Amino acid sequence: PMDTLRKLLQQGNEMGGTEMKPDQPEPDEDLEAEPNSDITALVVQQPQHRRKTVIYLFLCSLLIFTTAFLLGYVAFRGSCHYCGEVGEMVPVEDKPGIDHYPTAGMYPGELRDMLKKYLQDEKIEATIRRVSRTTHPSGSSEGTALAAEILEMFKDLHMDHTWTDSHYATLQFPSRTQRNSLWIVDAEGEEMLEEIPLEDPDSYCAYSAIGTATGGLVYVNYGRQEDFDWLRSAGVSVIGCVVMMRVGGGVSYAEKVLFAQKAGAGGALIYPDPADIPQDPRRLGLNSYTAISEHVHLGSGDPFTPGFPSFNHTQFPPTQSSGLPVIPVQPISANVASKLLSQLSGLACPRGWQGRLPYVRCVLGPGFSSGDGRKVRMGVYNIMKPTLLNNIFSSLEGRIEPDQYIIMGAQRDAWGPGAVKSGVGTAVLLELARTFSHMVKNGFFPRRSLLFVSWDAGDFGNVGATEWLEVGCLLNSFLQ
Repeated sequence: PMDTLRKLLQQGNEMGGTEMKPDQPEPDEDLEAEPNSDITALVVQQPQHRRKTVIYLFLCSLLIFTTAFLLGYVAFRGSCHYCGEVGEMVPVEDKPGIDHYPTAGMYPGELRDMLKKYLQDEKIEATIRRVSRTTHPSGSSEGTALAAEILEMFKDLHMDHTWTDSHYATLQFPSRTQRNSLWIVDAEGEEMLEEIPLEDPDSYCAYSAIGTATGGLVYVNYGRQEDFDWLRSAGVSVIGCVVMMRVGGGVSYAEKVLFAQKAGAGGALIYPDPADIPQDPRRLGLNSYTAISEHVHLGSGDPFTPGFPSFNHTQFPPTQSSGLPVIPVQPISANVASKLLSQLSGLACPRGWQGRLPYVRCVLGPGFSSGDGRKVRMGVYNIMKPTLLNNIFSSLEGRIEPDQYIIMGAQRDAWGPGAVKSGVGTAVLLELARTFSHMVKNGFFPRRSLLFVSWDAGDFGNVGATEWLEVGCLLNSFLQ
């Protein structure tokens, strides 16, 4: 039929250009039955065939992608060569002559189950009791003995590396020859009218300024900036006075002293109020005759080598931190605070300043109810002492990124038994070290290095930890 059509068209052209058109099919004619008999049918069929091809290609691509994803997931899920059932360790078989380390990590759930399996609560409790059996401040014989004990415990775990990092830092301690004191004196400050015994004479504020302060006594609530601002607005001046502050209020001892200095105070007394810290004699905990020691350096590390590591004070020019206070500071017990505050006169305390000291009507001072102009005199005679600090380190080397560290540390020293602070931290640290060491012996390999550290001089403002970090910063500056 196509040849016949071409001949007819050629004849039409020869006869004068008469245009010949093929007959249009009837509407009810089946185009699919005889496609070669109609040019229009051929033109219409071609795009329909292309659409079907595109759909087939899309479905095939989707099927291939889904299959590849599932195969990849199954392959990755089974690549943990040292993980068996949940919570079970499967040792890795080392091939002779080849450094064979697993390259895949563990899922968080698997690691959590392993930690639950190997951590032992009874060991934590036993360590707390052993560490907290006596006071062990930095530089003391008890502190040195505890450091040696922890070093031996790390060595017994047979980790990859165990060592000691030592520093000489300047710490402050109470004087054994001249005790800190508190007196009520006459208006001229010359005659001692009454000595107020410090029921807890070993308590002190490390890095307090040394000397005496004499003046009226002003109650300043928590010693926050807003407390001093309120006193100023009420017309109560603290310039030259000894201020008495409660523990707490969201500010540290160092911040309280800083705000007192800025307000012009000459000295500071800090006590624990029963409203903030329960003092039930029938229970374990703080008693009404106990003061709370704390450092008052607004910063961390050795305040006499700020920004530099403390070795023996010969490598760097002598200097001191700007965060050291310039007024004397002494912690006192709730009983001593009650005795002093019960004698004050002056404006009534604003709402919210009332504590729970017994037999105390909350007034601000600075005068005494006796009306004879008596004042308070406090004396602080702490001494500075270069002290050898020992940070104890033990590490498990990472198998993939050994130069990256996860550091787990805890303060070791304590002015008292330190069960809540250093005792709990040290116990958890040692148990984590024992647990991870046991896991490594059973086939677990950490991706990054694990570093377990027992820090010294934490009660003095994280001195041990800060000095170690400053060594790293100094070395880094030399290498750059």
